[in-house]
Amino acid sequence: MNTPVNPSPERIRAIADEVHVHKFGGSSLADAYCYRRVARIVTEHAGVSDLVVVSAAGDTTNRIIAIADARETQPEYAATLLSSLQRFQQGLIEELLSGRLLNQVMAQSEADFERWQQWLIGAETIERAELCAYGELWSSRLLAALLQKQGTRADYIDARTFLEAADAAEPVIDTQTSRSQLLARLGPYPGTRFIVTGFICSESGSGRTLLLGRNGSDYSATLIASLIDSRQTTIWKDVAGVYSADPRKVERVVSLPSLDWSEAEELARLGSPVLHPRTFQPVNRDRMVISVRSSLKVENQQTRIGQYDYTEAQGKVLTSLQDVVLFSIGLAHRGLIARFESNQLQPLLTWDEENSSERFYAFHQNHLDYIRNWIAVSDAEHQVREVSGYSMIALVGARIQETKQFSVLRREVGEQALRRFSISDNKTSAIAILGQKLDNRLLNRLHSQLFNFRRSVGVLVIGRGNIGSEWIELYRQQSDRMNENVDVRILGIANSRRLWLDYSGVDLQDWQDNFERLARPYVLTELLRELPNAPCDELILMDLTDANAISQLYPSFFANGMHIISANKRAGSAEESLYREIRTIQHEYKREWLYNTTVGAGLPLNYALNDLIRSGDHIRSISGIFSGTMSWLFENFDGHVKFSDLVLQAKAEGFTEPDPREDLSCHDIVRKLLIVAREIGAQLDWNDIEIHGLVPESLRDVPVAEFMQRLGELDAPMQALWDEAQKEGKVPRLMASFSVADGRSHARVGIENISVEDMLTNLIPGENIFVIYSDWYHDMPLVISGPGAGRKVTAGGVQSDLHQLLARIGVQPH
Repeated sequence: MNTPVNPSPERIRAIADEVHVHKFGGSSLADAYCYRRVARIVTEHAGVSDLVVVSAAGDTTNRIIAIADARETQPEYAATLLSSLQRFQQGLIEELLSGRLLNQVMAQSEADFERWQQWLIGAETIERAELCAYGELWSSRLLAALLQKQGTRADYIDARTFLEAADAAEPVIDTQTSRSQLLARLGPYPGTRFIVTGFICSESGSGRTLLLGRNGSDYSATLIASLIDSRQTTIWKDVAGVYSADPRKVERVVSLPSLDWSEAEELARLGSPVLHPRTFQPVNRDRMVISVRSSLKVENQQTRIGQYDYTEAQGKVLTSLQDVVLFSIGLAHRGLIARFESNQLQPLLTWDEENSSERFYAFHQNHLDYIRNWIAVSDAEHQVREVSGYSMIALVGARIQETKQFSVLRREVGEQALRRFSISDNKTSAIAILGQKLDNRLLNRLHSQLFNFRRSVGVLVIGRGNIGSEWIELYRQQSDRMNENVDVRILGIANSRRLWLDYSGVDLQDWQDNFERLARPYVLTELLRELPNAPCDELILMDLTDANAISQLYPSFFANGMHIISANKRAGSAEESLYREIRTIQHEYKREWLYNTTVGAGLPLNYALNDLIRSGDHIRSISGIFSGTMSWLFENFDGHVKFSDLVLQAKAEGFTEPDPREDLSCHDIVRKLLIVAREIGAQLDWNDIEIHGLVPESLRDVPVAEFMQRLGELDAPMQALWDEAQKEGKVPRLMASFSVADGRSHARVGIENISVEDMLTNLIPGENIFVIYSDWYHDMPLVISGPGAGRKVTAGGVQSDLHQLLARIGVQPH
């Protein structure tokens, strides 16, 4: 193109009235697909003369910084990173362009990276800011070429050719010079879409590259729009406008249709990830409107920011910052305070604390280096005190103190480690400085209370075998009814090796196939560190396994804020020391642990015992047939059918554990007995129980396959047991019993010969029966009986536990 010339006044007015500015960030240009989508948006939603401001593609800027950091101390690593960056950038060129444009842009890229190679070995000098500028330069050049390929009149402009500034912590733009140079560049070319680099400008006089700050491309867009006096700037992001909270942290957020300038400016000042703090500085508020739209879903709602005649008193956005640093200066140092308050950075909050001789300033940690440098230059290290470890929560909205939400926020943050609660000077936000780290559950709960949204509960299911699969299907059938009042979603499904995780909720339609397709290897201890960031008010771990390794992590689950529903008996029957640790951590972190299905499958045994104890009764003894598997075996064992044949049949029908010795050795029953005894307050351990199992010592430690081959070795001793019982006119049953007398406990598991008239000998195969004697039930026992095994009844028991848990944490569904 020819040398720019000064446009006429008529052309300048036409540019102001007709040219809009569009801005696309790095996530909108993450890969070739994203570039094509942006090109389509530009051709369909931008005017023929509009300006498009772009950031570096994807994580290019981070890559550049990593190369610069590694160059001095790890030159080989820096070279590796540079090669990777070159492959990424040139891969985009090869995928998006062809023919002449491909050759042209690739030649420019080769020249750029040749210069980088020279810089890497010290043969070329490139300042850090100039290095960072390459990301935006590559994006603008490539997008312009892609538009040209598609038949659009387009070109790119390096903002350093017109945007000049004085160097400072935040460069001070030479508005008049920059305006004249930009208009001269645009004037001769109506009908051309120019792609302009964001983030960068040049130093007046020297031409050195200056940076407008990380995320400064939004500021670039409104700045360029203000230079041409444009009516509208559209900031295209990966979100559909400004939300009621950060959607990366909070669920069920809503996109706001509009924000007043004062609300948007306050939100930006408080560190909103959507709006850069400097975005609004250059804006003519009487003329310009800023629109925030989604580049991923163009049809979604957008947020328009502008001047509105009347704004209702309403909290609109809950915003937060994780890392806030406090600085304090003694009030006696008035001169230092005046100088500190005249620097370019505005604190989140300033206050003079009661009963203190200091003034406090809260800053986001992004400003830390600048402030520390200012303190050092001012020789004020001994007068300024710095304290980290704080966070911020704020509610933004017009006339915030008049809203109902104000009192809700004040009450809720008052229950946290509150350091300061205040109203902003413009009455547009209520700000809380907290002496604690934030977690997403707190933000989700606050958001729900402030905006009256349903609370959310995330469920992680570990175990997708018989019980897990049956429960997931049951939940899928009932999920609509459960979600009428509370948002319950399954965040993940895992087995021992692979995990399918989706914080928006896994799709349960064809979930088995989806698991095979989408599940990835995982490490449970690493997942534990990630789960607290799940965007839910409450988290539930559903342990539907028989894994000892998982039960040993129960303290960590509780400590990471998770409730537990367990069909796994290992934790409840663990050694006394581990069991007490689990209970201690559970109570310390105020988490719920429900495990009714560990004893009696779907029978309400634990609920009944809890009700009796809470009502003031004292349990004296519990006995019965605790195992559905052993119930099935002994109800079918009549002295004519081989016991080994019955075991094979029970295993084939899914009654036994994968290793039938878990049932035959009575270990499974012992676990149930321990759980029941501990439920009523007894301190019982494995060594306290008299155990008479059915597996001979010769078969206890052999592999499962060998045990199944030698199963016939059980037949003779079992037949002898049957014959002995018959001599007494009785039948054998495998019983469990627990009793308390004079403060001493006695527990036993083993074969007992029972009269044929007794109710214990006339059960439906697979039925459990629990006989409970207490202070209230001493003449006639309380008897609870029913199916004690099976997928459906156990899955139903798990579902019952879920309903109970939701009620306990205050989110009971219909």
